[in-house]
Amino acid sequence: MHIGTKLRPDLFFTGIIVLINGYTNPDGTTLLRLLQKHNGDVEKYETTRGTYIIAQQLSTAKVNIYKKQRKPIPVVKPDWIVEIVKARRLVDYKEYLIDVVNENRHNTRSVKPFFGERASRATKSLCTKVQSLILRCWWTWTAFLRTWL
Repeated sequence: MHIGTKLRPDLFFTGIIVLINGYTNPDGTTLLRLLQKHNGDVEKYETTRGTYIIAQQLSTAKVNIYKKQRKPIPVVKPDWIVEIVKARRLVDYKEYLIDVVNENRHNTRSVKPFFGERASRATKSLCTKVQSLILRCWWTWTAFLRTWL
């Protein structure tokens, strides 16, 4: 908690920096005023400073970009800001996450959801065979070089 929030409890957005993405209800100007009134900040573009992205809905392209991020910024509905102001304190954002972006975020790089456990075992087997083939080629190549050098 920052020093200013102890003296002024109405500054509950201290340290929160959001990016408002596209159409929202309430509109972006209202969200901007609510955030600034209670010591929050708004970024016009995506930066490393941002702590949350506020969006009503996202395009498929944006969803794919956010899903692939290593440390993704939570994408929440604008109702989260409104609820914080009503409660006059920070509310857990997890209830307000946009479902499309936040579902199975960690499974996006795995083949298991697509092909099942059997395919995963087959993939491991194939990788092992490729590795042994590469090692055999390397040993053959080094033996060949030793004879000619």
